[in-house]
Amino acid sequence: MRAEAMCMPRGVSVHHVNRHITDYAAIALQYFLGNQPETSLYSLLHWISSYQTLFSRPCSKCSKLLAMDKQTNLLLPPVHRPYWKFSFSKILSNISLKDQNSDTTQAYHTGCLTEEV
Repeated sequence: MRAEAMCMPRGVSVHHVNRHITDYAAIALQYFLGNQPETSLYSLLHWISSYQTLFSRPCSKCSKLLAMDKQTNLLLPPVHRPYWKFSFSKILSNISLKDQNSDTTQAYHTGCLTEEV
């Protein structure tokens, strides 16, 4: 498939998973800039790295890997990672414990994400 066919105008992906993550990343960036300006890049990159398990980490609420997205009627993985739970101090404490293999990042489907999370 040609590269031009993979993207719509303005660089918007044709893949719904990528669209959800892109929209969510814009919100996360604003959060990190507003709440942690001196460490916002580090926090954002750490948050982005949590997507390494996009297609292998089940939802923290329903425990399913795929769920039907009501808006698109497509099966999607848990695309939401709570960015407000990523702080520079938590990242440093995980590094200082040298326990990098125990990734405790939570993942949620769009329909499973609630206000209390």
